[in-house]
Amino acid sequence: MGGTTGANRGDGRGGARRRLLRWADALAGDELRRLVDARVARALEERGGSAPPGARAPSAPTAPTVPTGPTGPTARPAPPRPTRAAIDAHAARPWLADGRSVPTRVQSPELRALRRAHPYTGPVLVQAGGSRPAWMWFDDDDLVAAVSFWFGPNAYESLSTAVFSVLASRAGHVLDVGAHTGIFALVAGASSPDVVVHAFEVLDRIARRATTNVQLSGLADRVHVHAVGVSAEPGTLTLHHNASARLATGSSFEAIAERRAARGAATTDVEVTTLDAWWEGEGRPRVDLVKLDVERHERHVLAGARGLLDAEQPVLLAEVLSREDFAMLYDVLGERGYSRAWAVDDDAVRAVPVRPDLTYPSGAGYTYTRYHNVLFAPERRAADVAAALEGLGAAADAPATEQVPSG
Repeated sequence: MGGTTGANRGDGRGGARRRLLRWADALAGDELRRLVDARVARALEERGGSAPPGARAPSAPTAPTVPTGPTGPTARPAPPRPTRAAIDAHAARPWLADGRSVPTRVQSPELRALRRAHPYTGPVLVQAGGSRPAWMWFDDDDLVAAVSFWFGPNAYESLSTAVFSVLASRAGHVLDVGAHTGIFALVAGASSPDVVVHAFEVLDRIARRATTNVQLSGLADRVHVHAVGVSAEPGTLTLHHNASARLATGSSFEAIAERRAARGAATTDVEVTTLDAWWEGEGRPRVDLVKLDVERHERHVLAGARGLLDAEQPVLLAEVLSREDFAMLYDVLGERGYSRAWAVDDDAVRAVPVRPDLTYPSGAGYTYTRYHNVLFAPERRAADVAAALEGLGAAADAPATEQVPSG
């Protein structure tokens, strides 16, 4: 196992941390659900409401400190005092699901009405599979935390986060490129006391929230957030993003037409580095796992990571926005020795092997229907990925919509 060289690994604090991790890892099913509800109630109570009768729970994470800008603290209006109706609505969230997620409908009229009537500000539990939980701060402003709060701690990209957690638990260093508010960095950091995670998020305001989430989860000793972009060469690039929402997803160095036409579309010049520059600067640590979510800028990120990819050959989890994106990634990674891929279906909770010619094992052609994640691996790491998927009960030979011919 790789990772940290912290001085406290062998002392009393390190032992206490590992005991806490073992206790947290044991939480599952109804016990986890009770912990979620009790901590939500406790957080609301600490803000001035009252908890449901008999609710008892460990202390909830404390509210994050007010962010500091270049001219001093950035003032935010105080959250509204919760009412009894709000507490009851939050405790009885109708879409909560135990265990793995159900398909989420964050923009459904029912949920939007509930969020308008009873907005929630406070800590949100997030989890990957049965691993140790982590926390995210929610001010009704983050899509990832919204999914986790309203649908359950395992609900956001449940299979992707679960397999990422399993692979991270055996990793030395893990890189989260395009981290947003940090869900993948958090589940990686929660997977093992020995892993070291570096998360790269280009928008400073979102990187600050990711840092808050790391601190809230007690993972600052192993998860490090960098407010910088990643591309093919160090320097400055123009970032296309949406300024109408503080923590909007989908920012990109690519000028994606439909996003440029959206209300709130904006551009900002930002600093970028390369993964090779970071890796060299860190002394070439062992990197076993990388997540890429850079909205069609993957080719450039990989061009700036040739040395890292050739030497370490980490497993990659990458989001694809089209069939062409999938084919491009397979071609580029194929030049670096990557010959295996699995298309991840988070709604169906299954991952299907896809060959370099974009066909399934059955011989049927891969069909793109909506954005999803893909696992890429060199041959020497393929068995680890297959074992992780098998252990999660997610290995499949065909997508949910395909019928495999008999005989």
